[in-house]
Amino acid sequence: MSLEAANGPETAEVLVMKALEKKALRASVWSVLEYGSGTLLRVVSSLVLTRLLAPAYFGEMTLVATLIVGINLLSDIGLGPSVIQSPRGDDPVFLNTAWTLQVIRGIALWLIALLIAFPMAAFYNNRHLLALLPILAFSNVISGFNSTNLLSLSRHMGVRRLFFIDGSMSVVSLVVTIVWAYVHPSVWAIVGGQLVASTYRLILSHIPKIALGIHNTFRWERESLHAIVHFGKWILIGTAFFFFASQADRLILGKLITLSLLGIYGLAYQLSDLPRQVFLSLGSRVAYPFIAKIIHLPRNEFRVKFLRYRIYSLALGGALLCVMITFGDLIITHLYDKRYHEAAWMIPILALGLWHTLLYTTTLPVLFSLGKAKYNAYGNAAYAISVGIGVWTAYHFFGMLGAVIAVAAGDFPMYLVILIGATREGIRPLKQDLLMTLAFLAVLSTCLFARYTLTGWHPIHPAQHSLRQTVGPVYPASRSQPA
Repeated sequence: MSLEAANGPETAEVLVMKALEKKALRASVWSVLEYGSGTLLRVVSSLVLTRLLAPAYFGEMTLVATLIVGINLLSDIGLGPSVIQSPRGDDPVFLNTAWTLQVIRGIALWLIALLIAFPMAAFYNNRHLLALLPILAFSNVISGFNSTNLLSLSRHMGVRRLFFIDGSMSVVSLVVTIVWAYVHPSVWAIVGGQLVASTYRLILSHIPKIALGIHNTFRWERESLHAIVHFGKWILIGTAFFFFASQADRLILGKLITLSLLGIYGLAYQLSDLPRQVFLSLGSRVAYPFIAKIIHLPRNEFRVKFLRYRIYSLALGGALLCVMITFGDLIITHLYDKRYHEAAWMIPILALGLWHTLLYTTTLPVLFSLGKAKYNAYGNAAYAISVGIGVWTAYHFFGMLGAVIAVAAGDFPMYLVILIGATREGIRPLKQDLLMTLAFLAVLSTCLFARYTLTGWHPIHPAQHSLRQTVGPVYPASRSQPA
């Protein structure tokens, strides 16, 4: 046997690995481009809409969107992750069974929204929820008919096509919302923009030249159904807890503060959360598919490759967080209407809390690829308890300042659970976490020192913002309604 023949399989494996890494790199570039363009569109949208619409409208929309997100998360069976990790992820029978489940789920979610509209309107003392909740929830019916070709693009890191689909959808949503708000300023401008955008995405998903793949038809195969449900049961439990964890702040504050302040908080959360969106985009569209394709490697070899890939993600995410923490408040004070300036001090606190979020977000795809979704469920359960107790208690003693800090720190238990799970599975990321945390704090300290030297203020200086006014629970309990 020749040396070339002996080394053939190894060479072929090396070539496949290099091809995967190049594909992952290209997908990462497209994900960053999508994040950048998406961020620009969201900033433009919020800048224009905050001048056209009152804060109470944003508070109302924050409340409605939170309830709809909750309905979605409480019924998430993990169709996307199932398609990405399943050996049958390209099988038309499997995909059509997943599509059938997706359609049924979308209709069921809308019916649930109809049922809870009245009790939610009564609980929050807001009659507008009677119409807002079921009409906005109809977007679930629309998205339920989205082609599974979108899932297949995620499976094969087809980020460029997803970038076109989601990017153009954001433009459509922006144009419709702004025009509607200009002609008739109301919360319905935001609702209309989202419904039109959902319909636009549905149409694109079924155009073969845009979203390559199969033509979906209704199919119900027991083997595919069993595989999806078996994998998705832990996703369902995890996302149910994730809903209570990630939305508890808005659900609780929606009862404690005015709609105007809730809208201001929602704006601060939205802006500070921009770096996390790139973590999630890279995780779902690049890291998870890439990891799922190399998870078969010997554990030590896989660990080396994973940690090497992860360090670049942590460096990029840390840089984005440093920028947001140091200068995020200036976005509010220099670009937004003065009615929203109260959001300025909240942004750096919320952004700082995203560092440990980045740590576990970059590790979680490994556990999913190993079929260990139970750690995600355990972590979100701890996260839900932490936020649920923390926000209510912190607001009682320290007002909005305490509530915002509780939100920022609330998912740290999630990080601990994912760290334990990754260590048990042989990944052991703690050393890298500690080293990268020290590097992040060093860079952040340098940025904050430079900011203070140049301006004489730090991002949450009480004289610069109205932080002193929000240390105690001084906001009225009465809930103002939009005109």
